Amino acid sequence: MDKATDRSLLKVRKRGFRFIPFRPGKGRPLETAGLSAETDLLVFERGLDRVALIMREMAYHHVAQGVVRGEPFLVCF
Repeated sequence: MDKATDRSLLKVRKRGFRFIPFRPGKGRPLETAGLSAETDLLVFERGLDRVALIMREMAYHHVAQGVVRGEPFLVCF
């Protein structure tokens, strides 16, 4: 931290806090996901596969990682 950071304003929940990555589960077709038409999605492609992540989940986690077509991915928002 630089000297301009006011350490008294930092909120640390516990010592040794470790970020646990968001790993979306096995996907399914959007038609069967039961999402409303207004649900915002973040969509990316790898080869012929498309992956859609729900934006409200990404707004909380900011980073998602997993595997598509046997290759790891990391998506940041």
